[in-house]
Amino acid sequence: MNILNKKDIEGILNILGGIIAIIGLFTLVPCIIAFYYNENTIFNFLIPGIFFTIFGCILKKITKPRNLKLHHSMIASALAWLIASLIGAIPLYLSIPYFSYVDAVYESMSAWTTTGMTLIPNVEVLPKSVLFWRSFQQWIGGVGILVLSALVLARSGTVAYLLYSSEARQERIMPSAISTIKTIVWIYTLYTILGILLLYLSGLSFWESMNLTMTGLSTGGMSVSNYSFPYNDLAKIVMIWIMMVGGVISFSIHHRILTGKYFNDIQTKYAIIVITIVSIIISIKDHISIIDSLFTVVSAMTSTGFTTINIANLSNLSLFLIIFLMFIGGGAGTTTGGVKIIRFLVILKTMYYEIKEVIYPKSAVIYEHLDNIELNYKIIREAFVIFFLYGITSFFITLTFIFLGYDPYKSIFDAISFVSNIGMSLGVVTLKTPTIGKIAGIIGMWVGRLEFIPVLVLLASLSLKIQKLLKNKKLN
Repeated sequence: MNILNKKDIEGILNILGGIIAIIGLFTLVPCIIAFYYNENTIFNFLIPGIFFTIFGCILKKITKPRNLKLHHSMIASALAWLIASLIGAIPLYLSIPYFSYVDAVYESMSAWTTTGMTLIPNVEVLPKSVLFWRSFQQWIGGVGILVLSALVLARSGTVAYLLYSSEARQERIMPSAISTIKTIVWIYTLYTILGILLLYLSGLSFWESMNLTMTGLSTGGMSVSNYSFPYNDLAKIVMIWIMMVGGVISFSIHHRILTGKYFNDIQTKYAIIVITIVSIIISIKDHISIIDSLFTVVSAMTSTGFTTINIANLSNLSLFLIIFLMFIGGGAGTTTGGVKIIRFLVILKTMYYEIKEVIYPKSAVIYEHLDNIELNYKIIREAFVIFFLYGITSFFITLTFIFLGYDPYKSIFDAISFVSNIGMSLGVVTLKTPTIGKIAGIIGMWVGRLEFIPVLVLLASLSLKIQKLLKNKKLN
């Protein structure tokens, strides 16, 4: 890897300047809610919103755009999500009296990365502007900070593609990156409007419908209720649909559906089979209704994290199945977290072909494929690398929680929930948790949302830069 030079750094700062300005503008949106409900939190959003909008514009103005490569955009991506969480934490820190700034960063990171973990013991007493800010962060985070930024900032198709790719997105719905991003945004907006309407018709208030659709479609799972999703069965069915739309079916498949084209998606087929089987097992094993079981399973697989039951009361078998679903996650090209169904299927199919190669004669020609995808070295390597990184990161976060004295089984559950951006919890990280535990959660959510590579590229680049500086210092 090339060591970052001054021009590379300037180009990255130019991108970050624009993104900071956009995040500043996002921070101003809850002022409308605060003004409408006559809340005293309006300046908690107004001041940081104006400051970072101006600061971002100045930073973009004093730096020049450069012809950056993909690894530069990945560095910008990793920093953008971290900066967004640091900025998004300020209104939370100012509005929630018992929050430290680390608590606020934890809550903000959880919202932006659509994880849904929370340190707030009673969300129902929070100002509506704060509740909306959490929901709005998740809604933006679901479609992607850089995806929206690319739509606003990128005049060049190359820059748009680099920003799009750096957020662990690969599929192209339309010929160009900009047209792909526009398509994703209008699909996302359309389903948001439809979700709000359906939840409202199912008996929820407009306020509940708006917030829950934003956090459900983004597979975030933050709620405006202390009991996550304590609503009627019709509302549960609507939310199952919303979570499936956001977390299982990719944007490219949605585009085909909405344009009346035939689709045959292997991820969707396998997800439906797994969801059905696991839902029946949990319903029978734990004697809960099939709707609650189905809701829990879909919520776990899509990384949404909404619950209608106390998951701590589930049997060990059910918890183990949920852990498995959380780790695998939903479909690639969606708002979900986890390893992704398609990668898991690639790994299984690769193992199948490995065994087949041993059994068959050496002269046999074996065409290795998954559905209509040819399993080449690059695809197989990427699946195994991401699978390993999810596993090893979850392992180290689990060790951190065990070191702090938490139950090993609960530590495993919550660690995977952090890294897969799920939000379901057995209560490991709370307000009383030592700061190191909260920081471990923040790191897990950050690296999991970006699927590790951008963060590793950032760390590798910083390491090389520091080594060069130390080397030059010794020579001098």
